[in-house]
Amino acid sequence: MMSPVPVVFAQSAATVSGQVEGAQPIPAALGLSGSYGRLKDDRNGFLGTTRWHQETLSGETRLGGFQLGLSASHNWSRKELDEHILTSGPDAGGRVLGGTTKSRSNAFLASAGRHFGSVYIGGFIGYGQGETDEFRQGEGVTASWERDFHTRTIGVNVSTLLDIGEGWYLAPGAQYIRFKSVSDATVDSLGNLVDREENLLVRGRLGGEVGYQTLLGELVATAGLRPYVVHDFVLFRDYTDETAADLTGFLTFAGEQFTAGIEVSTELGRKETDSVSGRLFVGVKF
Repeated sequence: MMSPVPVVFAQSAATVSGQVEGAQPIPAALGLSGSYGRLKDDRNGFLGTTRWHQETLSGETRLGGFQLGLSASHNWSRKELDEHILTSGPDAGGRVLGGTTKSRSNAFLASAGRHFGSVYIGGFIGYGQGETDEFRQGEGVTASWERDFHTRTIGVNVSTLLDIGEGWYLAPGAQYIRFKSVSDATVDSLGNLVDREENLLVRGRLGGEVGYQTLLGELVATAGLRPYVVHDFVLFRDYTDETAADLTGFLTFAGEQFTAGIEVSTELGRKETDSVSGRLFVGVKF
């Protein structure tokens, strides 16, 4: 099972906040975040609901004209399969009575970027390792197996920031992500070979951020939306591509040395999946 795809915004909330106020980007910051999500899957053979959570420790700093970042995350997910009849593949016509897929992984992501005038250009690269425990129940037969997997991520992003006055700002941006997950071959509890699997996702995102800032005592409060049009090319057993939209609402509070906030995200327009997630984060600036 693939880990949650990392989404690296062109600029952190703290950096955007500093720029909107006319300040320089922060020299260094350390952050901790926790995310929780639910994904409903209507694809034949995968019908069910996945619940996942992710804990991330991240840091960023300036070195010369570059903004550098590094994060480490732990990911956990559990999928409960629903009963359904397979309509394609070698087991077409068979009935899936249920099953579970549990996944655990650890991943690292490094990023770097800099400003060229008012335009920010950055890139990121990541690697992760994990394991899955799987159980399947069919008509008169059950099977279970364990196997390891690894993930690789690479991407680039570009954005700019527009102060439109009276506390409002726009941050248009675009992003390219290439995410690959490879699961090792193994043997299930019945002695059957479970083939090696590769899952490749190539994603393009175009959109940005619109937000409003105001002072609450000594705190800067920022609220806004991040709408993105998303196009995915997926190669997993078969090739598919799909256009959809991501929408995130956020609320952030920033003081002289700390930042805290909440985000809620959902996907719109996907044919066979439906997801929603939330994220809480805190950060310290130096």
